[in-house]
Amino acid sequence: MKYFSLVLLSFVFSISSIAQKYTGDSWSKVKSKGSGMLTIVYYDQAGLIQNVNGKMKGVCVDILSDFAEYIKAKHGANLTINYAGEEHDFSTFLKVSQSTPNILGVTNTSITDERKKIMKFSPPFMTTQLVLLTNQKTPALTKLEDLPKTFQGFTAQVITGSTHVKYIDKIKKQYYPQLNVVYAPSSESVIKNLSSNTKVFSILDFTEYVGVVRKKLPVKRHDVDLGSAEELGFIMAKQTDWDQVWNEFLTTDYRKSVRYKKIIADNLGSTFLNLVR
Repeated sequence: MKYFSLVLLSFVFSISSIAQKYTGDSWSKVKSKGSGMLTIVYYDQAGLIQNVNGKMKGVCVDILSDFAEYIKAKHGANLTINYAGEEHDFSTFLKVSQSTPNILGVTNTSITDERKKIMKFSPPFMTTQLVLLTNQKTPALTKLEDLPKTFQGFTAQVITGSTHVKYIDKIKKQYYPQLNVVYAPSSESVIKNLSSNTKVFSILDFTEYVGVVRKKLPVKRHDVDLGSAEELGFIMAKQTDWDQVWNEFLTTDYRKSVRYKKIIADNLGSTFLNLVR
């Protein structure tokens, strides 16, 4: 118990020190001064937010640019978008975003009732399906009922802290009680394992599959029904007031606009326009 306490204490201090490197202005300060900074912490996701040769690119980056323009046009304030840093571990990204006031966490974070208890969300910026992926050499799976037979001896790997854990647990309970489940810190590590291991499968967001397709990795998507699509949002600490103006800007009308559809097509490809809503 003493060892566990020391490990836990060390982890808490680690998260605290990481969070301290991110500071930003509140919305009320930006509005009253007429200028300020929105600090971004991000978790790399192909097509959504990436540093490409020193330049930030992706759907989320373009939406943030539109957001700054909205702040100027609607509220007369000059907003600087500050991409302060990247977190490579998804669970750390969530904890930093949740515990640091006046920053915005940007990646493909699913909006859930459980998460709403500990953090704030912007309105959804996208809706995406979940996909089941394996190495390309794996036999095709067309229905979850066939998991024990088609994926006999397989291991499921999911990202720690993601909503995919819930889906894997449900699949294990309903279809494959003997299934071995392991956890990974990031989608990058999961996809790397899928590329080299023919006895692993995973559940990821469709947006994460975009990176697989672009890189032409030896990973296959299986045509199985994983249920309803998930809404993705930007995340904030409970103490923030940035959610007020995000609710103004990120509306259904914005997501129906020609500009928004162009953002999706430019960053994810026109092929994905009808799949990633």
